[in-house]
Amino acid sequence: MMEMHEPDEAFEAGIDLTPLIDVVFMLLIFFIMATTFSKPVLDLVLPAAQSAEPQSGGKREMVIGINSEGQVFHEGTMILLTNLPELFERHPELPLNVQVDEGAPFKAFMEVLDQAKIKGRGQIAIATRPREQP
Repeated sequence: MMEMHEPDEAFEAGIDLTPLIDVVFMLLIFFIMATTFSKPVLDLVLPAAQSAEPQSGGKREMVIGINSEGQVFHEGTMILLTNLPELFERHPELPLNVQVDEGAPFKAFMEVLDQAKIKGRGQIAIATRPREQP
């Protein structure tokens, strides 16, 4: 007599989630990497000036920011004033753009300009915002 085999009960039809989890993981890595490469923005309130002009985004420049506490930043990273000469020496060809919060201590601003002058930086721009018309 022939033996009859019962259907395998261990086999179940279903959806394999492994590729979906792989795609979600890759997207997560992509977005984490994309946010770390984005340029951080320093929150500054620029002083108003009647002679303010729109900034052209096409030219390369070294941007130094000074916040309201007098802390100095370059590319979103706080730097010590003692490290400014080395920073200016690394990129002597780039014009300097100083962005100073309107509440920043004048001493910090003058120390940045003094170091720039000592290192021979001739092209210095001071960022401002347009003054509102009454």
